[in-house]
Amino acid sequence: MIDIVTSISIFIFAAFLEISGGYLVWRWLKNHQGKILGLVGGLILFSYAVVMTLQPENFGKVYAAYGGIFVMSSLVWGYWIDKKKPDRFEIFGSTVVLIGIGIMFYFPR
Repeated sequence: MIDIVTSISIFIFAAFLEISGGYLVWRWLKNHQGKILGLVGGLILFSYAVVMTLQPENFGKVYAAYGGIFVMSSLVWGYWIDKKKPDRFEIFGSTVVLIGIGIMFYFPR
């Protein structure tokens, strides 16, 4: 079993890969910005899927827990990249989700 810090680090790295890869595909398709962005985005998204296999739990549990990390990471991405400040309900909601995944994924059984 890997420790919590390593597990959270894997989740955060995976979130960065998924969001950045998805962002490049978004720019390619939505903004018509070159096929190379789509290709690079697709490769990054594939890398995200590989990184997620480093978690020690089963697929369903890992991806359910990752959902919470993704919610928070998406808001951070939106703030830094899209310059969209999250409102108090987005912050509160993402905090609730993170507490939920902490209970689900990390509390001892």
